[in-house]
Amino acid sequence: MDSSKFAFKFFLENPAALKPGEVVPVFHSFIQTHGIPDHLLIDIADYEHVPNGPGTVLVSHEANIHLDLADGRPGLLYVRKQPLKGDVRERIRAALRYALEVAMRLEQHPTLAGRVKFNTQELVLRINDRLHGPNKPETYEAIRPALEDVLAEAYPIATVSLDYTHAPAELFEVRAKSSTNPGVGAMLECLGFLPAGT
Repeated sequence: MDSSKFAFKFFLENPAALKPGEVVPVFHSFIQTHGIPDHLLIDIADYEHVPNGPGTVLVSHEANIHLDLADGRPGLLYVRKQPLKGDVRERIRAALRYALEVAMRLEQHPTLAGRVKFNTQELVLRINDRLHGPNKPETYEAIRPALEDVLAEAYPIATVSLDYTHAPAELFEVRAKSSTNPGVGAMLECLGFLPAGT
């Protein structure tokens, strides 16, 4: 499967704790401080007025980072735009890593700490590439072994189930549910991207 345009979404545990527009100055601080490694942060677009829409978007050269409002379930959505190195497993792993790193930076931001937390017991993977990742069972079978391998690494003591629905009019999407909720920091540590004790 020849695409890097993977998108991961983690849902907020307590959406009511985040006021509308509150993430805008946080995203501005990321731009000012180059707060997301390996990303050239460019601008912010705010669509919070659109019901179930894309929410607030931090635009970078490499990815779009949303506080996404789709389906009435606010969460962090990381949408990769630029190529990632490696085979499909390595590309999925890298996109998941970046999504988790942004989630951790939001949880730890001084204005949000203690109020914003992401539920890691459930995540959504999409392929934002209808040409190289069409919503077909063949695509699911092509990426399933790599996705299962990455999730087994990220959730080493959990059982993870995958749910794929064939819907050709929609982007390819897989929902994963874990028997545990380890938290973004623990998942990064399991993936080898966070030193113990951070």
